[in-house]
Amino acid sequence: MAANKRSKRKRTGSKAWVITRQVFGHIARIFVTLFLVGVITGCVVVTAITIYVMNFMETDNPINLDNVSLAETTIFYANDENGVQTEVYRMAADENHIEVTIDQIPQHVIDAFVCTEDKRFYDHDGVDWVRTVRVTISALLEGGSQGGSTITQQLIKNVTKDDDVTPVRKIREIFRAIQLERQYTKDEILEKYLNIIFLGGRNRGVEAAAQAYFGCHVWELTVPQAASLAGMTRSPNNWRPDLHPEKNMERRNYSLQCMYEQGKLAEEEYKKYCAEPVVTAEFSDQNDQSGTTVQTAQGVTSYYTDAVIEEVIADLMAENDWSREYATDRLRQGGYRIYMNVDTRLQKIVEEKFLNWQTFSPNQLSPNGNDETPEAAFVLMDYEGNVLALVGGKGEKTQSRSFNRATMAARSPGSAIKPIAVYAPALEYDFINWSTVLVDSPVMKNNGKDWPKNFSGKYEGDVTAVYALRKSLNTIPVKLIQLLTPERSVEFLEKKFGITTLVKSGTVNDCVPALTLGSMSKGIYLEEITAAYAPFGNGGLYYTPATYSRIEDTNGNLVYDNTPTKNRAISEDTASIMNRMLRQVVIGESGTGRKANMGDMDVVGKTGTSQDYYDRAFIGMTPYYIGGFWTGYDTPAELPESQLYSPDAVWKTIMSDVHEGLEARQFALSDDVVAMEFCVESGLAVTSRCTKTETGYYKKNALPGACDMPHGGDESGEGGEGGSSPLDAPVIN
Repeated sequence: MAANKRSKRKRTGSKAWVITRQVFGHIARIFVTLFLVGVITGCVVVTAITIYVMNFMETDNPINLDNVSLAETTIFYANDENGVQTEVYRMAADENHIEVTIDQIPQHVIDAFVCTEDKRFYDHDGVDWVRTVRVTISALLEGGSQGGSTITQQLIKNVTKDDDVTPVRKIREIFRAIQLERQYTKDEILEKYLNIIFLGGRNRGVEAAAQAYFGCHVWELTVPQAASLAGMTRSPNNWRPDLHPEKNMERRNYSLQCMYEQGKLAEEEYKKYCAEPVVTAEFSDQNDQSGTTVQTAQGVTSYYTDAVIEEVIADLMAENDWSREYATDRLRQGGYRIYMNVDTRLQKIVEEKFLNWQTFSPNQLSPNGNDETPEAAFVLMDYEGNVLALVGGKGEKTQSRSFNRATMAARSPGSAIKPIAVYAPALEYDFINWSTVLVDSPVMKNNGKDWPKNFSGKYEGDVTAVYALRKSLNTIPVKLIQLLTPERSVEFLEKKFGITTLVKSGTVNDCVPALTLGSMSKGIYLEEITAAYAPFGNGGLYYTPATYSRIEDTNGNLVYDNTPTKNRAISEDTASIMNRMLRQVVIGESGTGRKANMGDMDVVGKTGTSQDYYDRAFIGMTPYYIGGFWTGYDTPAELPESQLYSPDAVWKTIMSDVHEGLEARQFALSDDVVAMEFCVESGLAVTSRCTKTETGYYKKNALPGACDMPHGGDESGEGGEGGSSPLDAPVIN
């Protein structure tokens, strides 16, 4: 019985064991199944996430730092009074940005940013995992967020503008950072970062910020200045050194501490630098909360700078077939380097003269009891087309890019057109010489009245060509142009002397009156007519006027060469004779430009007054410079002659200061020109019978014959019978 019991228990135990084993087997299979399901699900999820992330990584379109294009500041340069090339103006778009290379950035500047922003920069592969994990855990436990981005990640954010605060964006940024580190060296990444980092106001990059806040280049920054910039990256406008020096000092000292703790500064240096105050450049605008600095808000631009900007825009349009809008945008954002032709000393002289109302009038002019006063403009050039100074209005300039009367106002030149439209071509084609006798008499009747009238109101009969120019007679140019033909005169003005404002439609519209008396349909720009006189002082060569010499890109590559082009306008002998004829306008009591006389300094030139007395001008030359002056109302009206100095007197007032300290000189005479005496009555070479003689200048190969006139008659020159002349009778009946 006992044995049976034992056997029964054994069988019962075996059955329990089997059941237990079966249960555990089922459980094990369930766990295995769940594990496999989990693994498979995990793989699917990981794969899906990977595909999702990869889609956002844009791996097929990697970041190319070489193609990163930012708006860069255009800088204008000029030579100062010592001949040193100096920055005079900046033209920035929405941001002020100036590229520099890593070689131009000092090590202490690099250390300041690396120590402050990414101390393991040279060790990680784009992502600082230690810092990333720490920041992530802190964000989960404490809420909020802290900066965990490396310099590489910050660069990516700045380049891509991808700054959404989402996990997906952060993962995308991590992958991009790793990829970028495989493509570029640390120095390449750091160079682009230091050029692109936003540093308050409109300043992007360390060079722009260095100049804005400390008035120096990045390679001139001190250690504390470098730390000031490095410390402000996380909240640039709130920590600007010019607007918030105390807050900036806290951040600067934090950067210095980072440099010290990481072995970049000795303890003595650290303590010394922390004790220094934050001092910004004097020109930094302390009151500008918007962030504008000297580069983008330098006050009102000068008339000269305005003229350069307009000329550059026009040249970019012509060179590239751009619209004005696009050319203007490229100038603002292209980072060009514009080299101006301005002479800063001379520009200052002219500007100061235009600030003084007594330059133009013995009293502060206020006609009709109001503040309306005639305006004025002045252009100063050398003999190779370089515009050295330019002012386009009286008084203080109050607006940038305002109306510039020196380059934008096409006004009547009056008689100042006669030398370039009539006398020079007539001499060039040998229609006249210095002493050709011409008849000063009416050409035609206009509404029953003699036309044209002379300024004096009378006609003088037989006169020489030089006399007609000296007295600015109106009849002689009208007659001369009939010999030349208006078409030939127009050709001279446009192709030889660079005048662009003539109106033509089929036949010449700006014809006899316009080309001889200056009553143009559109007028002439002061800059153009000033340049047109240069051949009379440089041997006959015309140069296109230029306010700047060249445009370069940020790397110093030539973008546009604006060296003035030249062409031979007139022969050297014609130029010399015209020079001496224009001298007669200035010397002596009968010349219309006699108030421009500067004593021993040779001066030649021509006055111009429109027939309605709306415009007055004087274009004058010395062996050093050409100066063009104009005055008139913006809305044409008769000038108050009695209350204004004459244009030649104003010209002298300005040019006397311009020539201060210069040696008195005379214009050189061409070897192909000879001086000889002529008979005033006949205009021919003097003989023993001639009683009234003067000295004239003639081409060697076109000398006048000997005088054969009987003398002793009327020597007044007023209506007397003279010798033969190509214009003995009126040309137009």
